[in-house]
Amino acid sequence: MSTNSISTTRAFRFTGTASLILGILTVLSASLAYAPGHPDFSIFNTYLSDIGDTPGWPQILFNSGTLLAAPLRYAVLILVVLRLRSMSNVKGAFNTIFLTIGAFSTLGTVVMTAVPFSVAPAIHKSGIGLYFLGVVFLQSMLGVKELKIKNLPRALPTLSFSVVASFLLFFVLVMLYETGNVHRNTPVFWEWMCFVTSMIWLVGHSIFLGKDETARDV
Repeated sequence: MSTNSISTTRAFRFTGTASLILGILTVLSASLAYAPGHPDFSIFNTYLSDIGDTPGWPQILFNSGTLLAAPLRYAVLILVVLRLRSMSNVKGAFNTIFLTIGAFSTLGTVVMTAVPFSVAPAIHKSGIGLYFLGVVFLQSMLGVKELKIKNLPRALPTLSFSVVASFLLFFVLVMLYETGNVHRNTPVFWEWMCFVTSMIWLVGHSIFLGKDETARDV
């Protein structure tokens, strides 16, 4: 067991836990600040972006927390690559493509958060596209790779594909809403599910990839 392996697993546990705590606190605190002024607030009719576009504490808490979480999330992706490389024969091409897509997805997070819909709808929507489609491709790649690694818990690719399903469904529903084919509230629940599955993904990967275990390609 190498010193590098130990430091990487510890870094994964710390970064994953920090990202999880920040993510939950951001959404919880912003929701609590938003709810008193919006009695109809629910996960079925209130987008997370509605909260981030509401002046005052909801916007401050949500947008600040999301912007702080963006680099942490990218750090988690780097640590995923390092852990998979230490456990299996993960090639350089996978690492490069994975981290490149991760960078664009992170950029999308920053763009859609820093530029609310009410300020510049086109820019905000471009950020949504970068972020959500980036996550779909990213987690699809990761899920397939995890399936190929012997002795890696099957729960990990399952978690990755659950994120893909949530993000893809939400993105498709948003596109249908934009074209007038579904009601505005139809995609709302799935945006919240994107958040939930992402947090569960963080928990699972922080636990399993944060342990000093070995695995190898089938």
